[in-house]
Amino acid sequence: KRKDSSGSDDRTRNLRDIFNTFDKDKDGVIDRHELKRGFQDHGMEIQEDQISKMMDIADSNKNHKIEWEEFYDLLSDSKSHDIEDIAEYWLQYSSKPIVHAPTEAPSWKLLLAGGVAGAVSRTCTSPLERLKILNQVQSMQLEKGGPQYAGVIRSLITMFKTEGFIGFFKGNGTNVIRIVPYSAIQFLSYEKYKKLFLGQGQSHLTTGQNLFVGGSAGVTSLLFTYPLDLIRSRLTVQVHEQRYNGISDAYKKIVAEEGYAGLYKGLFTSALGVAPYVAINFTTYESLKFFFSQDRHLTIPESLAFGALSGATAQTFTYPIDLLRRRLQVQGIGGKPKIYNGPYDAFRKVIQEEGFKGLYKGMIPCYLKVVPAISISFSVYEMMKKLLDINTSKISIQT
Repeated sequence: KRKDSSGSDDRTRNLRDIFNTFDKDKDGVIDRHELKRGFQDHGMEIQEDQISKMMDIADSNKNHKIEWEEFYDLLSDSKSHDIEDIAEYWLQYSSKPIVHAPTEAPSWKLLLAGGVAGAVSRTCTSPLERLKILNQVQSMQLEKGGPQYAGVIRSLITMFKTEGFIGFFKGNGTNVIRIVPYSAIQFLSYEKYKKLFLGQGQSHLTTGQNLFVGGSAGVTSLLFTYPLDLIRSRLTVQVHEQRYNGISDAYKKIVAEEGYAGLYKGLFTSALGVAPYVAINFTTYESLKFFFSQDRHLTIPESLAFGALSGATAQTFTYPIDLLRRRLQVQGIGGKPKIYNGPYDAFRKVIQEEGFKGLYKGMIPCYLKVVPAISISFSVYEMMKKLLDINTSKISIQT
């Protein structure tokens, strides 16, 4: 017995609107070509055999067309009327995945979501970020008689006694300004590059593709925001001698003393570190998600755990390069002589003077920063996606 499809409730109206979007020629029925095109218009690529199965399930009178009553009979009990959920409900007995691209979110939404997540995360972990950088560069003796930092707790106490509470957040303003475009550009770049590599019906990048796409996204975002990263480093290492009074003053003095090239000191070394870091980070996260979640939506604890593990893995492999780039960024402050002539010379001198462990100075606060930073970033980003209605799903699996 057919269900009554003449009701005027919201569910019926919603289904009728969806039916009308599929009925391209407005003849009151949907054929297989209209069905396929309708899903494509919603950003979903349904395979031919799945379209055939959909037609077979819905076409109860076997006239090779789907009438409104048949459409309503099939989908009126669906809990959701989102087009992706309807496709899943329609093919709920199929074991084959529906591959679809989400409706592309406006750039401002991605900027806002990634920017807010990055800003909140970096601000919450600013004390450990600053401590990491101070540990990385203190052997360069940038200031005479400056405090020595050894051990996380003692170093944080020293920082507080020397500079007060505000010392925990030195350079954070620049970091927040930098992280907004950095996060947005990295996210956009990754999605765009990923789309280029994903073939027809392919739902996952290979490991090699993921590494290349992640590395490319990291370098792209770095090129756009590097001067702010360098200025942030310069502001962060100031303790007693306040050479720079904020972002604008630092920019003017660096350009006046070192030229515009001074804003890009250590860029090559940074690229060597950022590219593999982002590549390993994305690849590890995507691999964990694929193997453990089988493409279902991650729970918050899962996303936090996968993100933290990915960040820690990437940091372990790339930390020495990060240390070298920081030292190259801060040398020459105030016209002081250069200590290192490029990344290779910096690497050689660190090994000679400080041993292999010198390449990992500041690593403990870095680890302590990575886990909460990634956790906070993922949590805030998921919250922003819900608020802004951003759907970044690439594949949906039937029950």
